Amino acid sequence: MSEFVYESVLLPSKGALYPKDWTKDGKISIRPMTIKEEKILNTVRLVKSGKALDMIFRACIEKPEIKVEELLSGDRSFLLFYLRCISYGAAYEYRINCPSCSTQFENVYNLNEMKVKYLGDKFKEPVDFVLPISKKRIAYRLLRGADEVAMIEERERKLSSFNADQIDDSITFRLSQTIELLESVTDKFEIARLVDNMLAGDAAALRQNMIDTDCGVDTSVKHICPKCANEFQADIPLTVDFFRFTGGRGTE
Repeated sequence: MSEFVYESVLLPSKGALYPKDWTKDGKISIRPMTIKEEKILNTVRLVKSGKALDMIFRACIEKPEIKVEELLSGDRSFLLFYLRCISYGAAYEYRINCPSCSTQFENVYNLNEMKVKYLGDKFKEPVDFVLPISKKRIAYRLLRGADEVAMIEERERKLSSFNADQIDDSITFRLSQTIELLESVTDKFEIARLVDNMLAGDAAALRQNMIDTDCGVDTSVKHICPKCANEFQADIPLTVDFFRFTGGRGTE
């Protein structure tokens, strides 16, 4: 019998794209983090490589057969916030700058109020999309954990050979990772070349379609500046205080 108490939680994907034995009615069981997982978060090398999250998910998710690197990024983002809630509490304190008067102020947000976007019941991959300007057909899949790690590794590789004239190609890399078909092309190297020459308007429309299609949590929150009363939307910043106890789960 396990010494941990696991909680069953519905994934934003509802388990639609995973093997049947990974989830039950789209739910997985997960437990709060322990000091062992805190040690992982305090290991800079693991955090920078993107592998820390995989290690924590493997430890906290009940079913060992689940390949955490193949979980959708939307599910992983949701699980990150869920783990924070059950481990340290839902009240998250952070500092943010007002875009109007530049005042930095503290805000407390109840993570239980975060909106979750679920995949449609009939969702399938790949997703077909026609670029609005060039009219070229695209077929893409949703981003996985392994893609996130690959992007971090690519970024670190480029930083290690950094020069002042080097161009940031993270957008190209991200798109070429998930595009399965561009017109009749399926070769990843050729897709990357074609993406690099994609019209900016087409690329913007494709990225927006990917956002609209994907599942996960909405991290955009309304803030009110205490100095100038400006109301603005901004993503919740994931600071070093994200995984820190704040005095209870705050679920009420």
